[in-house]
Amino acid sequence: MPPLSLTCECLLPHPTSRVYLAWTTGWGLWFAEAESVRLSLQVGAPFFFEVVEPAAEPTAPTRHPHYGRFLALESERLMQCTWVTGTLGTEGAETVLTVRLAREDDGRTRCTLTHEGFSSVAARDRHAVGWPLVLDALGQRLTERLADQWAAVERTTAAPLTRNRSMPDATLIPTRSYPDVEAAAHWLREVLGCEERLRVPGERVQLTVGNGAVVVAAWDPASAPATGGRPPATLLIRVANVDDVYARALASGASGLSAPTDYPFGERQATVRDPAGHAWTLSHTVADVDPFTWGGTLVDPRAAAVRL
Repeated sequence: MPPLSLTCECLLPHPTSRVYLAWTTGWGLWFAEAESVRLSLQVGAPFFFEVVEPAAEPTAPTRHPHYGRFLALESERLMQCTWVTGTLGTEGAETVLTVRLAREDDGRTRCTLTHEGFSSVAARDRHAVGWPLVLDALGQRLTERLADQWAAVERTTAAPLTRNRSMPDATLIPTRSYPDVEAAAHWLREVLGCEERLRVPGERVQLTVGNGAVVVAAWDPASAPATGGRPPATLLIRVANVDDVYARALASGASGLSAPTDYPFGERQATVRDPAGHAWTLSHTVADVDPFTWGGTLVDPRAAAVRL
């Protein structure tokens, strides 16, 4: 018998960024009991939450636990996870839930949900009835909940580390500039125990250390101001949506140094200077790009391995 699956979709009059948030870190605003949500927005990371069914009689409500792990995360495009519920759900079977999002020309979001791997026809049929009701509820909650409630969740959401071979697996990446890139990389390896990940000859070297990363970039001292000063440095932070964070930064007193732009290494980035004068590069992954296509060379073979 072929695998049991279902597909349903809806059009939501809401921005794709907010719908993606609902299916990742915003469960507690529309689907789950808020205090029960436990998750880390990373591919491979587990999640847990409970859905509460109010009791018809004056008794304790029924709580339905939901378990899974994230299989794929593409900002504003895709959320895929395993999905395990109880007797009245997947019957304990580990199924796969895929939610695809697409922005329509009129600004609405098309949400296509596919649920695969049911262990019985009954389980599939229950979900075939239930998921359209859930999508209706999502549309209502996106409208009913105050915008600042969704914005609060968005501000506290770490960027999902979508796979990109051209980027280290770290959320916060400092970039330090040196007149001698090779000497700087050697110092970081020998003194701090960093390991080289990727290099662009004569331009920059990516290094990893523990679960973090640092980039060494070339700097010409002759370009320094006559008053002197330290070599330039910036912090790169991977965010859920560059355009949203860039707009929020400008509205909060930052100045724009470079507007959101797509780059050939698979990242959309922008740079701002905060009110205190510090530079921040905002980045989110738009594609998994082989560094060879834009002039980089992977040094660490582990960076090229497919992450399951």
